[in-house]
Amino acid sequence: MIKLDIQYSFEYEKERIKYTLGKAVWFIENGYSKSIKLPAGKKLDEINISTSTDYLFDKLEEYNSSDYEKMKSNLNEQWSSFVVKLEKYFEETLLKQEDSYIVQLTKYGVGGSYNLPNTVILNFQNRTGTALFRTIVHETIHLSIQSFVDKYKVDHWVKERIVDLIFQKLDPELNMMQKLSIDTQLIDQSFEKHYPNIEAVIKNI
Repeated sequence: MIKLDIQYSFEYEKERIKYTLGKAVWFIENGYSKSIKLPAGKKLDEINISTSTDYLFDKLEEYNSSDYEKMKSNLNEQWSSFVVKLEKYFEETLLKQEDSYIVQLTKYGVGGSYNLPNTVILNFQNRTGTALFRTIVHETIHLSIQSFVDKYKVDHWVKERIVDLIFQKLDPELNMMQKLSIDTQLIDQSFEKHYPNIEAVIKNI
């Protein structure tokens, strides 16, 4: 069975803030700035990105490990009942699955992101359990297809559509399709024609 390894720490929260500020231009250009969480309720477009690190670190006094531990327990419970569906996905697509996936809990940055080979970063501030678990699954799917995304130089929003379509196959009740500004017709046609061969789906878009 695929394991879930949920982690959190005060030091990681500092790393998360530095990472978010370092990628601020990309977040703003791609429309994520309003959803970015920072200490003291600050927004990326209202701070001086180059000089705000120390100020934001000072506001990290709100760190409370019990919040993180409670979330860890909730997510582990959901994972135990969901993991069979994820294993079926890996079996039918023949994609490489990791023995475990690390979930790094945070209260800052975007709602979810991922780092190869097996790490999901999950912002749980002001979000419900179901939405949070949905994010874990979404980012895990990203991890599973990233090698083909890199190989075929897939654009960001095309990649998001592919992940949504996979998620819809995996668990339509849990999934929530994103409203995208791109034309998704060719993506959808390739998916319907070639799934579960993920490389063929991406190659033929």
